[in-house]
Amino acid sequence: MAISSATTAADRDELETPMTVTLTDHPLFDTSIVTPDQPLLEQLASSHLASLAGATPEIERFLFGTVPVEVFDRIFTRPGTTAPGSLLWLLHLSGYFGGQWLRGELVAAQPEALIAQVSVAPTPEGFATTLERTRVALDVSGADDATALGYARSSLFDEPAVGGAEAVPGLTDSFGYNLGYMVEILAAPPAGVSAGADYAIDGDGLFGCTYATPRLAVLSSLDDVRIAMSGGHEPYASLAAELLPLQEAAVPRGRSVWSSGLSVQGFSQRAYDQLLDVSSSFLETVQATALTMSRAAVEGDGDSARTGALANAAMVVWLAAYRDGLLDGEHGVALPLFTVG
Repeated sequence: MAISSATTAADRDELETPMTVTLTDHPLFDTSIVTPDQPLLEQLASSHLASLAGATPEIERFLFGTVPVEVFDRIFTRPGTTAPGSLLWLLHLSGYFGGQWLRGELVAAQPEALIAQVSVAPTPEGFATTLERTRVALDVSGADDATALGYARSSLFDEPAVGGAEAVPGLTDSFGYNLGYMVEILAAPPAGVSAGADYAIDGDGLFGCTYATPRLAVLSSLDDVRIAMSGGHEPYASLAAELLPLQEAAVPRGRSVWSSGLSVQGFSQRAYDQLLDVSSSFLETVQATALTMSRAAVEGDGDSARTGALANAAMVVWLAAYRDGLLDGEHGVALPLFTVG
């Protein structure tokens, strides 16, 4: 099996059965910072197959849950082992096809849903805007301490609207929004379907959320920051006081997505579980990045700031691609395919 040049020996598993991933049509406009890496994708797929102990692999579970967790694990706990461009490409795929999958499930469950009437194709201009934000974060990931620490603090706050452009939500808003989003889909499952205990979460305080089955390894090493931020303890109290109102304002907006906009009614158990899986994974990554940036800002930790900047770049690409996939109704949904052996 071919191994990407971006993948080090530490990442290579002894795998008996290789997995091929056949990609279907998806947008990827000209870019020098999002780099296709098919061998890395297939190495991750083969590793995923080996972890299933004979269970049937599902492209949704792999691409929308396993892949982003692996990407952020590499960013936070194995820095420098994989080229950033390869990681961004994996999240571009995960995001776009994740959005397409959700669109397909919504339309199948509710043919009259508003999303079925909306179709906005991805554009080079929109992609370029995403890449501008991505490039800023990537540059910071290799910058000096002063630059990185300034970015760490600013990333926690919203970027104000400039020149007619929309304001860009910061990490605090994003965490609150996605916490509310997750809480609502857990509280109001589809009729006849239940949320498994594995997906239970407990949100409390600023950046405070614990999971029945956490997947992102770095979160345990950020427990001290989470406890300090959620409890308003020194030396984090001043920053926490600034950020808590932003999170509290964002939570109800996240809940409203599934209480007055979209709906999971009509979803099968499998589709509902997959939605919980990807939503929980995204919430964990936002939380880890916000806590990392909080530690950097409060403790003057330049290395944490640079790591958080790369994580933020990855989230920018993932979220933008997810929105593109959700809104793109030009073609029927066609997800990538697995071929084993």
